Amino acid sequence: DPGEADCQNSEVDAPPAPWDSFKLLCFTWNLGDAKPLEEELSHWLPLSGGEFDLVVVGVQECGYAGSDITRTPYAGVSPDIKRTPKKRKSLQGSCAVKANMIASAAEEFYEILARSPSRSDLSPTPRSREVTEKAFSFHWDDILAERLGDGFVRVQQAVLMSMRLLVFARAQHCDGSQRWRGGPVVHSVQQTYSATGLLAGTVGNKGGLVVSLGFGPTSLCFVSCHLAAHMKFVNKRDSDCQEILAETWPVCHSRLDAVSQFDHCFWLGDLNYRIDMNATPCTATTTPTDRACHSATTTAAATATATATTRPTRPTTATAAATAATTATTTTTTTNHNTFSEKEQFFAITALATDGRFRELMAHDQLTCQRALGKAFAGFQEGCPDFPPTFKVERRPGVQHIQQRAPSYCDRVLWKSMPPLKDHVLQHYLGSVPEVSSSDHKPVVAHFELRSSAELAALLLQADGGLDPARFPVVRVSELRGHGLGGASGRKVPSPYVVLLVAPLQLNSEEHVSAVKKRTRNPVWRGQDLPVWRPAATTQAELSHCTLLLVVYDRSRLGSDVRMGCVALRFPAAECSSGTSLRCSFHEPIVDRNQTEGRGTLRGVLEVDWSPAALES
Repeated sequence: DPGEADCQNSEVDAPPAPWDSFKLLCFTWNLGDAKPLEEELSHWLPLSGGEFDLVVVGVQECGYAGSDITRTPYAGVSPDIKRTPKKRKSLQGSCAVKANMIASAAEEFYEILARSPSRSDLSPTPRSREVTEKAFSFHWDDILAERLGDGFVRVQQAVLMSMRLLVFARAQHCDGSQRWRGGPVVHSVQQTYSATGLLAGTVGNKGGLVVSLGFGPTSLCFVSCHLAAHMKFVNKRDSDCQEILAETWPVCHSRLDAVSQFDHCFWLGDLNYRIDMNATPCTATTTPTDRACHSATTTAAATATATATTRPTRPTTATAAATAATTATTTTTTTNHNTFSEKEQFFAITALATDGRFRELMAHDQLTCQRALGKAFAGFQEGCPDFPPTFKVERRPGVQHIQQRAPSYCDRVLWKSMPPLKDHVLQHYLGSVPEVSSSDHKPVVAHFELRSSAELAALLLQADGGLDPARFPVVRVSELRGHGLGGASGRKVPSPYVVLLVAPLQLNSEEHVSAVKKRTRNPVWRGQDLPVWRPAATTQAELSHCTLLLVVYDRSRLGSDVRMGCVALRFPAAECSSGTSLRCSFHEPIVDRNQTEGRGTLRGVLEVDWSPAALES
């Protein structure tokens, strides 16, 4: 048909939409309360933003003040390197508190600005926290904006004490010159925070910042955090992440959290997980399968490796420690009998780093092992570092670790995607920035390319003209079974039920709820126990890019029902024509705020019916 040919040619000739493929830079750095050198931005942030569409910068201990600076010059480096002495900060971001620690802590406890939100404040309408105007005027923010230039706009900023999260986007994505559904490409921007620090987690010296936004049809969430420090507090770091997700609900659907709602969630920050040579290493059978790191070894990374030297000591100590470290890494037993002293740990780690044996170091990385056990960051992906540990280092160019701490990969960038969209994120580069000299942490930077789902974009654009529900398929879950819900037998036996949601949520606002199964860890839902519904999709290709969310709750006789976790499922991806029915089985762990350990599993059958009888029902 000639008319059809003309239509096809016009589609081929049409320029790509700005949201079809876009590039993201994520950067995290603990500044160590020292004023950064503006000229060192060039080592990681391209002038005028380079080829990136979005630049996301999360920093911790960014509490230096322009006039309260202690000079700490060192040989061969500019005396302008400055460090602010460690002190307590106020809850209003960059303002320093000069009172003593007791008075400062009392002020922080009293101030509600750093108080995390309470579930008693829950509203059906998401609400974001206000940021005072003075939080938007700070040296760090200004030098970033200066480097990016007029071609970038600061989309949003979240601030909590000395933590800052800034999101920049190209101006044309924000000023309406490029349009998505009648508005700018960047839309639906919100921010919030969670304090997890001192005084039972009410103080914001530790915690998380969250910014969410839409980029065309793609929903994005960025979390920047500073978790509990020191080797022994690995479980506190896990619980900090859970607390951050529990308290940052103002940017989320009331049934979901930041890592279960958005197409892609990027989590960065000083996570503070350490390399522990005395712990059982993660072996090939327990380490999570991460996406391969797509970055080549760069000159900067090679320089960092070459400069990862240790302090002078007895050669036999370092050699013995490195040999023991290698043995510990290759063992497959469940018990690790290493008893490294702190000094031996330091030499073992620096020896492996100097040799470029970074994968062996990661086998002893607490976060890697916690992920393998289902205790942290379930479902997240992370690139493979080809650079030395980023903490704790001398405040000078290059990487020279300080024996005061076990060198560790404290500074991380991870990401998680909805099941149908996992292959829509490609990490092109992951590296540290050894040239940065003002902090005892080296920054970490990651480059990503994201592809929007053409099917979801078409579906959302159709919605502007009105979708015909008569064309939606009939969907049901059958033979749904839970196993091990509620964890150990010593805990309360739950009365579970399931709320079913479909993303994108803006097209599927209705909730569908199963029957409640009283007091059982192994519920079975059959027949009338489960709802039948019609998600917004007009083709199987569109539906296969949507996500089914099964949110498990425990029915409470007193107070609010308790959310037990979520399972995210992809609809069948097979092509089908009118009259076809599809079935696929699933068996998935329940994820509760980044954890799967002790949460149980759901299994069942997902059925999609496109038959004329179903569509006419």
